[in-house]
Amino acid sequence: MAGPKKASLLHNDLPTTGDHLGWAAEIERMTTRLRTCATPHVLGIHGDWGSGKTSFMRQVQCALGGDMPSDSSVNHNRNTAPNAAAKKLLQTEIITVWFDAWRYQNEPVPVVPLLHEMRRQMTLARSVAENLKRLGTVTAYGILDGLSDIAKVLSIEGLPSVEKLEKRGEQWERDHFETSLQVNSLREHLSETIKHLLPQKNSRAVIFIDDLDRCNPKSAVRLLEALKIYLCIPRCVFVLGMNERILVDAIKDEISGLNLDSTEDAKLRANQLRASHYLEKICSDIYRIPLPKSTLSLFAKLISDTDHQQALTLAVKTNNCLPPNPRRLKALSNQWHNFAEKIPFPINGVEQEKIWAVRVLIVCYIHQFHRDLWERWQFNPDFWEKIRSWCNGDSSDASSDWMLSLRLTRSVSGYDQTTSRAIFSSSYPNPGDVNIFWISTLIAEYSDQLTAADFSPLLNVHV
Repeated sequence: MAGPKKASLLHNDLPTTGDHLGWAAEIERMTTRLRTCATPHVLGIHGDWGSGKTSFMRQVQCALGGDMPSDSSVNHNRNTAPNAAAKKLLQTEIITVWFDAWRYQNEPVPVVPLLHEMRRQMTLARSVAENLKRLGTVTAYGILDGLSDIAKVLSIEGLPSVEKLEKRGEQWERDHFETSLQVNSLREHLSETIKHLLPQKNSRAVIFIDDLDRCNPKSAVRLLEALKIYLCIPRCVFVLGMNERILVDAIKDEISGLNLDSTEDAKLRANQLRASHYLEKICSDIYRIPLPKSTLSLFAKLISDTDHQQALTLAVKTNNCLPPNPRRLKALSNQWHNFAEKIPFPINGVEQEKIWAVRVLIVCYIHQFHRDLWERWQFNPDFWEKIRSWCNGDSSDASSDWMLSLRLTRSVSGYDQTTSRAIFSSSYPNPGDVNIFWISTLIAEYSDQLTAADFSPLLNVHV
């Protein structure tokens, strides 16, 4: 197979505004949804870690005319952004704010840095700046101070220590948090401030809150509570990026003390249900990030060498042996670039090229995702026979410790009476589970053509 080759390129894990996952139609629908939904509104963008939530949210923000950060925290593809005229028009209608909740998880009152970011980023928008300029200096400063004043009321500014911040904040909550008049007063003040900041009567603010699921449980719950109590105001849309399972677990930990069920199992189930209902109450509108349409085509695009791409595609075909997670596929492609150069690419036929690609892919997969298996295999190359037998349905070692934490994508439903080979049926694995041994079906398909010796050159290299 001859063809042009690309230079080897390792992939970073930064979010991108370039559409590499075929999301264009979804991005368009989402921007329409955010521009037209009734306010106040909270939308949850749900997806497992590595599914591309941040990239999806950044692409939506970009499509709404939002500015990307000037640092290197985002791979910004300017070709996907609206042109200057369209962006100017969009910013009279939509003002976007981006908030990384994880960065502020240790703040005693996490809503406060959110208010500060809203103040800072909204005033950077050209349409807001022009609006403030028209209002005059005194009025403009009065409006800008509105968000800072609310932050001060929430007991965070000008206090010298974290301990004092916490005590002052807790005291304020005891004195005022449950008083309807005080809460309503803060909400009304914030609503008026936002209304005067926005450039037109029909303008709205879309605030993206990312990595909420990475915060410690207490911080995550406090921020969710603040959204419901203080920030449920007109002309504001909040978009929350989250791994739903992780966030529900965090909420569950925070509300566990409220559970009076008798048994531990009953408490666990009840807490899980209460946590899910709690999240639904705050975030009643959800969108789930779609899985990649073809893991093989996405993975092949991440490989720079065209000969390697072709060999891999021919070897894998329709075998569903790759994790349906963009981040994990990026990591796997980086390992490919490391290992593929360690053994020569064959020049004596398609079948040998396919076997070469399978050898490299199996080694890359186990090296990247299953440290325990890799260390056993590298220490004793004959361990390949155990892996091969397991993937072919041999349950004689089912109780081995290295198997207990992993799940195959298929289960044995019986055995062929003629060949004694296992007959498999799908286990319908959850694509978000990290303990799925996806490569098992490829190992089973090629097990008769591969021996432990075939992997020795790859096991003995350092990457």
